[in-house]
Amino acid sequence: MTSAPTHAGLPDEIGSALPVTRTQAPALWALVDEVARRLGTTPPDNVLIALGPLSFGTESPVRLVDTTVTGRTLGLSLVLLYLLDEDELRALIAHELDHFRRQDTRPKRLETLFTDCIGTALLVVATVTVRLPDPICALLRPLVRFGLTRFAFWQQARRFERELLADRAAAELAGTAAWASLLVKSALVTAVWSVVESEFLRDLAKQALPLGAVVARATRELFAGSDPPDWLGQPDQPSGLWTHPDIVERLAALGCDLSQAWARTWAATRSAAQLVGQLRAIDEQLTDRFLRQREKGPSDASTTETQDTLG
Repeated sequence: MTSAPTHAGLPDEIGSALPVTRTQAPALWALVDEVARRLGTTPPDNVLIALGPLSFGTESPVRLVDTTVTGRTLGLSLVLLYLLDEDELRALIAHELDHFRRQDTRPKRLETLFTDCIGTALLVVATVTVRLPDPICALLRPLVRFGLTRFAFWQQARRFERELLADRAAAELAGTAAWASLLVKSALVTAVWSVVESEFLRDLAKQALPLGAVVARATRELFAGSDPPDWLGQPDQPSGLWTHPDIVERLAALGCDLSQAWARTWAATRSAAQLVGQLRAIDEQLTDRFLRQREKGPSDASTTETQDTLG
C-alpha cells in the first residue's frame, strides 16, 4: 500500500522483510484478526515487517533473505508503524485485507490469464508488423500502437478500481479521518525514504543507524507545517502507467481534499509500534538485512499480484 503511485515490483526492503509470529506480536495479530473478522475474510497466514514505505498483500510465495513464506501474506511498513496510531494502522490493515476478501491477490486468476493472452497477442502482432513491407507496416503500425496503448490503460483502470474499492473498505471500517491521515503519512514516508535511500544510505550505514527510525524522525518534522508541502499530491512524472491512483484522487473518492486530510494528520500520541514490541531491535535487524541485500545487488525476492498499497 502506498499513497503515492508506484510501479510494480518488489524492492530490496521487501526481500529483507522479517516475519512476525502470533507469539512474537500477539497485540498486532489481535488487531489483524479483529479487522479480518469485521471484513468477513480469513486472516493472513503470515505478517511481514518490511523496512521501507510499502505495505502489501499477496497470496504468492514471497522469497525472503533466509526463507520463503507461502499462503496469505500481509506486509506492513516498519516506518509507518512508528508513525501511525492504532486507528490508522487499522485502516491500513483493512485496505490490504480487503484485497484478500475480493481475491485481488490470487495469483494467475482467470482474468489475469486472459489479459496476459491479450497482451502477448498484441506484442506478437507488433513484432510481425515490423517485418512486413514498408507500405503495409506504415499502415498497421499506428493501429498496433493504439491497441497496445488502450490495453495498457485498461489494465491501469482495473488496478485503480481495485485500489479505490479497498480504500472505501478501509474508510468504512476505521473512519475517513484515519484513512485520510494514513494516506498523507504514507505519501510523506515514501518521499523521505526515496531521498534517504538515494542520497544518505551510505552515511547512515557507516553510523550504524536504524533506517526506519531515521526516516520516521525526518517524516515527523514535516508534520510541523500548517500547510502540506507543495510537492505533496504532485505526480513525479507528467504521464505514465501507475499501479495506484495518486493521493488527490484517492482522497477525492471519499469526499476529502488534501488540505482537509493535512489538518487531520498529526504525530501519533501512542504509536502503533507498541503493538509489535521490540521494534527498535527489529529495525536494527531489518537495516542490517537491507544493507546486506543491497550489497549483493538487485533483490531476488519475487511475488505475483501484490496489492501494495495504499498500499
